[in-house]
Amino acid sequence: MSSSKPSNLERAKWRSTCRQLLSQHLQERLGLSIQPSNVRLHSTREDGYVWHFIPEVQHLFAKNLSEHSLRAYKELCEGVGKTFEAAVATSTEPLTGQHVFSSSTEPERLSFASHIGELQAQNDFLSQQVELLKLQLAQEAQSRISVTEKLTEVQEKSRGMLQRLEASNRREQRSRTLIITYAQGLAQIAKILNAMQSCPGVVEEGSN
Repeated sequence: MSSSKPSNLERAKWRSTCRQLLSQHLQERLGLSIQPSNVRLHSTREDGYVWHFIPEVQHLFAKNLSEHSLRAYKELCEGVGKTFEAAVATSTEPLTGQHVFSSSTEPERLSFASHIGELQAQNDFLSQQVELLKLQLAQEAQSRISVTEKLTEVQEKSRGMLQRLEASNRREQRSRTLIITYAQGLAQIAKILNAMQSCPGVVEEGSN
C-alpha cells in the first residue's frame, strides 16, 4: 500500500502536467482558452477542436485522458506539437474529433505529417554531419600529434648535433692550445741550441 501511494502521486502529477501542456497548446495554436481540467482527448465538434496525430501514437487517443497510465502521460507530454496537434473542428470532422494521418489525408492536413518528416530528415542529416565532423576532428587531432612528434624528433636531433659540434669545438680549441704550447717549447729549445752553438768554449768545455 505504501509503495502504490507514491506511484499514484507521480501519475497524478504527470496527468496534471499533461493537461496543462494540452491546454497551452490549444491556446497557442487555436486561440482557445480551455481549462486544463476540461481538456479532452475524445473531443467533439462542439468542443471546437480535434486532434490530428500520426499512427504511431493512435493508442494515446483510444482512452480518456483520466484513464491513462503514467507512461502514456509522459508520451503525451513529449509528443504535443510533434507527433500530434490540435486543429479547428469542422463539420466534416469525425464525431470523436480524432483524425489519423494517412496516405489518403487531404493535402492541407499533410502539413503536420510533412513537417515531422522534414524534421526527421533534417535530424538524420545533422546526425551525419556530426559524425563527419567527429571523424574530421579525430583526423586533425591525429595529424597534430604526428606533427608534434616529428617536431620533437627534429628538436632532439638538433640538440644532439649542437652538442657534438660544441664538443668538437672544445677538442679543436684544446688541440690549438697544445700546438701553440709545443711550438713555443720548440722555439725555446731552438734558442737554447743557437745560443750554445754561438759559444764554442761552452761546447768544448762540455765535451772535455
